[in-house]
Amino acid sequence: MTIRIGVDLMGNDNSPETLLDALKELELDPSVELLVFGLPEYKAKSPFKYVVAPEFIAMDENPLTALRRKKEASLAIGLRQLKAKKIDAFISAGNTGALVTGAKVILGNLPGILRPALLARMPTKKQPVAVLDVGANVQVKACHLVQFALLGAAHVRSYGIEKPTIGLLNIGIEAMKGTSELRLAYQELKTIAGNLFHFAGNVEGTSVFNGDVDVLITDGFTGNIFLKTAEGIASLILDRFGSLLPPEEYQKLKPQIHDLSGHLHYAEYPGAILAGVQGIVIKCHGYSTPRAFLNAVRGAVQLVRGDQIIP
Repeated sequence: MTIRIGVDLMGNDNSPETLLDALKELELDPSVELLVFGLPEYKAKSPFKYVVAPEFIAMDENPLTALRRKKEASLAIGLRQLKAKKIDAFISAGNTGALVTGAKVILGNLPGILRPALLARMPTKKQPVAVLDVGANVQVKACHLVQFALLGAAHVRSYGIEKPTIGLLNIGIEAMKGTSELRLAYQELKTIAGNLFHFAGNVEGTSVFNGDVDVLITDGFTGNIFLKTAEGIASLILDRFGSLLPPEEYQKLKPQIHDLSGHLHYAEYPGAILAGVQGIVIKCHGYSTPRAFLNAVRGAVQLVRGDQIIP
C-alpha cells in the first residue's frame, strides 16, 4: 500500500526552498510518497509530486475571511485532497486558525466532537505526556475540556496504555481552584472516570514533567503558552550546557548531550495532531526548523500505519 503524505510549503517562517531542501534528505520507505503544495514558481525546484496552488494564507490573515476568499490556497487544496483520500495525511506550519477552521469545514468533526483540539506530546521524567489543547481553541467551556480528555485518552491508548491517567492543568490541586469552567470540568471528569480513564484531578505546571499523568487537559490559550514556555526553557538549558563546557569535556560528553537534546528539543517531536477531525492533520510551529518538519513527516507515516510514535 502506498502512503501519501501531503506537505504545505507555504505560510510559515521557512522559505519553500528551505523546506524542499530538507525534504530531499528524508530516507523514506519506497511505499511512502510525498505530495507538496505550493505556488507555481517553486514547482521546478521540487523532486516530489507537486500540486500547484495559486495562492496561500499568511499568518496574519483572518482565518475565516482567508478561507472564503482563497479557496485555491495551498492549505485549502491540501485539506480537500485529504478529504478526497488523494493523500493519507496533511502537514502544515501555516495559519493555525485557518488550518483548524478549514479542517472542521472540509473534513468534518468526528461524531460527537464539538471542537477539535491540537494535541502535542511533551517529554517528562517518564513517558511523554499528551497535552491538549495547545492552540486550536482560545476559549473553552467545561464540555469541551471533557471532550479533550476523551480524545487524549483515545490517543494514548494506541500506545498500549489501557487506562490512561488524566490531569487538568490548574493553578492549584484543590477541586475548587481555577475558573468556573475548570471547576465544572473537574466535577464532570471525576464523575465519568472509571473504566475509561483514571482522573488524577488538578495538576500544577511544576508537576507536569514528573510524568505522573498520561494526558494533560487545558484550553488552547494556556496550553500554547505552556508548550512554548517549556520549549524555550529546554532550548536555554541545552544552549547553556553546551557553552559552559570546555571543548575537551564537550567531546567526552557528546553522546550524553545528544541524548539530552533528543529528549528535550521540540524538533524531535512530530508536530501537534489535530485530534477530533476526520483525517490525519499535523500542525507544525510557524517557526519550526526543517528538522521538525522531517519528524512531522515521519510521524505522519507512523500515524497512517497505526504505529506507535514514541520519541
